[in-house]
Amino acid sequence: MQLDVIGIGYPLMDCMLSIPRLPVSNRSVELFDQSWQGGGMVSTAVVTASVLGASAGIYGVAGDDLLGQLCKQDFEYNGVDTSHLILDKGKTTMLSFVLSEKEVKARSFIARSCTHRELTVQELDESYISSARYLLVTHMDEATIAACRIAKKHNIKVMVDADTYEEHTAQNLDLIDIFIGSEEYYDGMPKQYPYPQTCKIIADAGPEIVVFTLGGQGCAGYSYGKYIELPAYNIDFVDSCGAGDAFHGAYLYSLLQGWDLEYSMQFSSATAAICCTRLGGRAGIATADVVKAFIETGAIDYSKIDLREEWYRNVL
Repeated sequence: MQLDVIGIGYPLMDCMLSIPRLPVSNRSVELFDQSWQGGGMVSTAVVTASVLGASAGIYGVAGDDLLGQLCKQDFEYNGVDTSHLILDKGKTTMLSFVLSEKEVKARSFIARSCTHRELTVQELDESYISSARYLLVTHMDEATIAACRIAKKHNIKVMVDADTYEEHTAQNLDLIDIFIGSEEYYDGMPKQYPYPQTCKIIADAGPEIVVFTLGGQGCAGYSYGKYIELPAYNIDFVDSCGAGDAFHGAYLYSLLQGWDLEYSMQFSSATAAICCTRLGGRAGIATADVVKAFIETGAIDYSKIDLREEWYRNVL
């Protein structure tokens, strides 16, 4: 099996709840909407890449409980290969309740940790990993680092979702070809320099492309001496959950198309923006033609997105 993208991560389930604001003690608030959606940074990114048109697979561990089965069902609904998704027998999958507050445009989380184990180096399948064109990773644990080395051995490009600053990420930039970091990663760095200088410092350590996603401020990117900043799109905002993950998946799709730095950032930013117009990280993922039309006209075709939203609303 040949795949465009393989992601290594740990799937979870999100119960998305849209409310006006957080309730005070002994009081209730109206529930505007609810949706059960698969979650996880790498997981949602590979789903995004698949919906856009790439062939994608997930490599990771979840529990074999109902939530783990729902994670697998979600991947399959979105065309993601699950042949290397391990459901750990007798163990539980992480559950997150995401409270999206409409009045203040903020989110709060209530999470239950999982009991499933982590992926081991011994469980890595070199033939599967080497079948991909791109490998997406996040936390640089032992198995992930080993997978990156397999990818480098086979000349497969590696992208990292640098969500928060971690020493293991900073120490292994030589294994990374595409670095996409968040504001939180930047804020956690031992020393802060302006974004152009920061991008160059990271690129000098190994990555050929460095991008920072800046939420409502847009994004900044650097590659081979070229630095670009792009503003965020103006949309009817509903929820930002999964927007960064959608950006990663869209950037992988952009790389597969051979687009340059600026259009790849623009396309990825547009994909993330559309995602923010629906509750949760997956209901609002658009197809490539919808994203391109949005870039060109500013209009969003919701016909397919509405069907996705309804599917997620009825998962449970």
